[in-house]
Amino acid sequence: MPIYRLFAFTAFLFLITAQANSTIKLSVGQWSFDTIQAQQLQFDIDLTTTGLAIIAQAKLLTLDSPIGTVTNLRLRCEELNLLADTFSCRRGTLSFWQSELGQQNITFKVMGKPEQKNYTIQINGLRIASARLAATVYLNNNDWRLIANTAKLNLVEFQKYAMPYLEQNQLEMLEEWQIEGNIKLSVDMSGSIDKVTKLLLKVAATSLNITDKDSQYVSEGVALTLDIDANKDKQKWQWQTALKIAKGQAYGDPVFIDFNATPVTMKATGIWQQNTDIITVNKAVFNQKDVVKVTAKYKGSIDKIGLLTINLTESKVADLYTNWLQPFMVGTAIDNVDLDGNIALEYHQSANNFYVSVDMKDVFIDDKLDRFSIEGITGSLGWTNYDHIMKTDIQWDKAIMYAIPIGRSRFQAQTRSSSLILSQQWNVPLFDGKLKIYKFNLERPGEQGAKWTFDGQLTPISMELVSHALGWPVLHGQLSGTIPNVSYSNQHIEVEGLLTVNLFEGTTIIKDLQLDQPFGALPQLYANVEMKGMDLSILSRTFDFGEISGKLDGKILGLRLSNWRPVEMDAYFATPENDKSRHRISQKAINNLSKVGGGVGGALQRSFLRFFEDFSYKRLGLSCKLHNEVCEMSGVGEAENGYYIVKGGGFPPRINVVGYTRRVDWPDLIKRLKAVSQSSEPIVIE
Repeated sequence: MPIYRLFAFTAFLFLITAQANSTIKLSVGQWSFDTIQAQQLQFDIDLTTTGLAIIAQAKLLTLDSPIGTVTNLRLRCEELNLLADTFSCRRGTLSFWQSELGQQNITFKVMGKPEQKNYTIQINGLRIASARLAATVYLNNNDWRLIANTAKLNLVEFQKYAMPYLEQNQLEMLEEWQIEGNIKLSVDMSGSIDKVTKLLLKVAATSLNITDKDSQYVSEGVALTLDIDANKDKQKWQWQTALKIAKGQAYGDPVFIDFNATPVTMKATGIWQQNTDIITVNKAVFNQKDVVKVTAKYKGSIDKIGLLTINLTESKVADLYTNWLQPFMVGTAIDNVDLDGNIALEYHQSANNFYVSVDMKDVFIDDKLDRFSIEGITGSLGWTNYDHIMKTDIQWDKAIMYAIPIGRSRFQAQTRSSSLILSQQWNVPLFDGKLKIYKFNLERPGEQGAKWTFDGQLTPISMELVSHALGWPVLHGQLSGTIPNVSYSNQHIEVEGLLTVNLFEGTTIIKDLQLDQPFGALPQLYANVEMKGMDLSILSRTFDFGEISGKLDGKILGLRLSNWRPVEMDAYFATPENDKSRHRISQKAINNLSKVGGGVGGALQRSFLRFFEDFSYKRLGLSCKLHNEVCEMSGVGEAENGYYIVKGGGFPPRINVVGYTRRVDWPDLIKRLKAVSQSSEPIVIE
């Protein structure tokens, strides 16, 4: 029931008593006036030394909705004073029963000047749900003021009490939530007729538990205080508010806050233009102890931003990440990292245009899965969709990316219209060489159609250093090459043109290189690879395969890697047709090639050929067509019951190596290759 209607009802009874005649007793069986009806109405009036004492009773009283029917009404005034233009009751009680309000026992004081339409009503003990309400109402012509407070209001009981007075959409919204706890309420509001022009509200809540039906928003044991001060001038509301949450815990998917450890305060001032529904926040300050402090300004409607500025003062990035960022990073590459250093942020938005600037000071990032780490990140990152330039200038001391060491580097770029381009060449030290990036463009990251492109060059890098860092067999020689235009769009990386790599004194050309879902759970790589002029002497020593001299060409067509494992390819490696280099192969290499092809190792140890250290050959080669984890194998020519892996020729002694296994399970072939690469002596397999 709206409180002001109860006050109006009380005032009405006082007006009746104020105009009572001098009759000591008055009984009326039934009485009606406009929409008010009463049954068994009785007045008792006594003359006392301090004035009149009056008792008014009604068995049944019917009023307009939402009050409705009131029974067993009893009004008593111990000191009723009636003067020419004034009446007052300094000590009064009122009791009645009503279906929603239940039994009420109220004490009151009242003073009125009817000709001036000036009234003051004070009541105590009005029961709303489980709470007792004290209130004072001031009426002066069309102006009014209400001051009320309650010490403890149980929210569960209050919901039950309020339901009969709520509209259907409000009831439906309430059904979406479960709310428990107690609040202490204090309100001072005033206005004219049915309009509010000033509001001062203080709320203190304890043991506040709130849960929506999907458990996306949950609070437990929250203790808070909320102050609201608002004043209306014509159509403009000026307001200020302060919120403090000192105890409890809260979860709003996916963020969790423990207010016991990190209490929160928020203060804001602003204006609400009621006729245009424009909200202006002159200043808002959010402070989470030992975590972050944010200041903001806003102008716009509820659903449309006109102007917004957010400033995050310098904060420890580790605390900020743990409390606010990490929940949003689950499933990404940075969902489990150690952090250190400080970060600050400035964000500005006007309508749909924005800029953001992030300042970092000695930031450290270390992935707990040992995939990457970066130390000493310092500088500023700028991004905007405005048509003016913002600068980015970031440097770091050192980094590691998948065991690849990256030296000190500096990244300088310009941002404009949601695009970023390098300001100058970006040099990234890798091992004993450098990755030189000449061009790098980034467009609309995080948006639909985001893409980036770059090209550059890799200066010679020692393969021995690469091998050691990646845990590979020791590779000799150097790795270098050019990087043509590389582009990324819609979770897809594509290399336009040829990617050239110099390795084992030969040239490897990678073309049609594509990568789908590179940062997803199951990345897919596609490519065609051609290798020319690789030195077998360096290659065989690298993998301890046994000494082989000569050149080797190769092709890998239709290569597809799924999660970085080969699942499909047509690979062929062989001696070039017109190779004029010296062709020799050692016993160990012959033995290992025999095992790869499914033959019996150690055969030379049981023949007179064991007295020769190496042999001459004309051609060697091996191929594999991989599909459904089965490798269809062949060599450089067909042999009886098999295929030639090594075809003898040249000066004696000459030897042929024949493979007999045509179909090999891919995992089994990998095991053979690992066994060969890890053996230092020929293995005799009987």
